[in-house]
Amino acid sequence: MELSDGVFLIYGRNHGRYPYANCVLVEKDLLIDGGAEEVWNLRPEIILNSHWHEDHIAMNNVAKHVFSHELDAKAIESYEEFKRRYGLGEKVDLFLSIYPNLGFRKVNATFENGETLFFEGKELEVIHTPGHSAGHCCFLINGEILYLGDIDLQFPWYGCLDSDVEEFLNSIKLLKKISPKIAVPAHGEVVSGEDLEIKLESYENKVLERDRKIRELIALGEDPVGKGVIYRRFPEPKEIYEFFERVMVEKHLEMR
Repeated sequence: MELSDGVFLIYGRNHGRYPYANCVLVEKDLLIDGGAEEVWNLRPEIILNSHWHEDHIAMNNVAKHVFSHELDAKAIESYEEFKRRYGLGEKVDLFLSIYPNLGFRKVNATFENGETLFFEGKELEVIHTPGHSAGHCCFLINGEILYLGDIDLQFPWYGCLDSDVEEFLNSIKLLKKISPKIAVPAHGEVVSGEDLEIKLESYENKVLERDRKIRELIALGEDPVGKGVIYRRFPEPKEIYEFFERVMVEKHLEMR
């Protein structure tokens, strides 16, 4: 799907439903993320990773160069750091079996918030949006197309050890100030610029409602995990998603 001249959206399976993700291809040689099966036969010159999670680094081994934010680079380079940030020990391997190209490799360059990357006449502004991960970034292409990564407008997720709810909320507020023509989440459908602020408001409210319910349950002496506050019911393997929910509850309790 062509978003603008030389900028293409490549949908992951089921519009990027996890364990797949949507990607953006710029001028056939720069790929933002790599979680769509349709791109696994490409050989891009450069991959920009929005963050370190498996459904976004799946193409890294076939690119000549990989760029990421410096705070996520170690988890992209090292399986041990990747595993540490998940906090799952050896159980993290359950996530990796469907990614035939997944491998951990050197990050050739890092970028910073506000930096502009130039590629074949296109400008990509880096917007550091931590919370989902420490180094999560969005990219504004030519001031018109906003790639949202895993600020996906559907299910706010912050279940890794480097996640932070307060930073997640601040990142949502930051994105509300941007007025692109279209916004592309890594999971789900493209959103028009006119609808983006409304979608972000709803997304933010999901986080705040979770916080309210978690604190209410704790005040009643109840454990919020397994009460449907975050996951209505745990997907399989249940023990892993229960662990993620417990981490997310703890992240709420760390908020000031």
